[in-house]
Amino acid sequence: MQDKMGFAGHAGPFPGKIMFINRLFAAVLHVLWPTSCPVCGRLGEVLCTDCAASLFLLSPLPRCLRCGGMFPCLRHPGAPRIRSASIYNGKIKSVILALKYGGFRTVGQRLGMAMAPLWERPDADLLLPVPLHRGSSRGYNQALEIARGLGRGWGMETLDAAQWARRVPRRAGLSQEERRALAHDAFVIPSRLRGLRVALVDDVCTTGTTLTRLAAACENAGVSVAGAYTAAGVVERLKNGVPCSDNIPSERSVPGGDRKF
Repeated sequence: MQDKMGFAGHAGPFPGKIMFINRLFAAVLHVLWPTSCPVCGRLGEVLCTDCAASLFLLSPLPRCLRCGGMFPCLRHPGAPRIRSASIYNGKIKSVILALKYGGFRTVGQRLGMAMAPLWERPDADLLLPVPLHRGSSRGYNQALEIARGLGRGWGMETLDAAQWARRVPRRAGLSQEERRALAHDAFVIPSRLRGLRVALVDDVCTTGTTLTRLAAACENAGVSVAGAYTAAGVVERLKNGVPCSDNIPSERSVPGGDRKF
């Protein structure tokens, strides 16, 4: 006699066949929409739910958005902070490299949506991503894609309005000193943003210089900045607010180091 779960003597309707059908469906989906998880390689997945959850197990301490130093900053008390969802290594590094150089554009929004629950919604009118470099051949702005995901998670508008004032060398491959030598007038903010409050978004915070320059440009244009958010941060040891070569402890290793700050 057949029961509700399947044929008599079976706990379910042929689990082996179901697994085969699921794999077949994933393969067909991959042909029609060629994508795979950049972490585990699962077909038909932009970024697996399990893989996304595993990206943010360890996060760096926040940084000062005025100078890139340790937060709270002794030189800039009350300054907004740079928050990074993860330390830039391992899985998150692979995901970001796939987003930036592997053509995995859709990973950006999925990554941003996974980041959103880590923090409270910022007190801002919109999210402002770091703009794509002038002359870039990528064809899309990875920071914008992450910001769109964050915006969906927080219910916020995202506006790709900032611009580089001039062409500058690619940040990738530059030394710490070269990164910090970025001109103070590197960005242009449109006048239509005057009077608004924004939260900045980027993919990686290395020295914090790009974000500090963008924040300064916003303030100079009459746009207040609530803070900045990145998918990952490069860990540096900071002494009296000055970056050093050794690593600093992560947020998770510091008593009271809660994400919801």
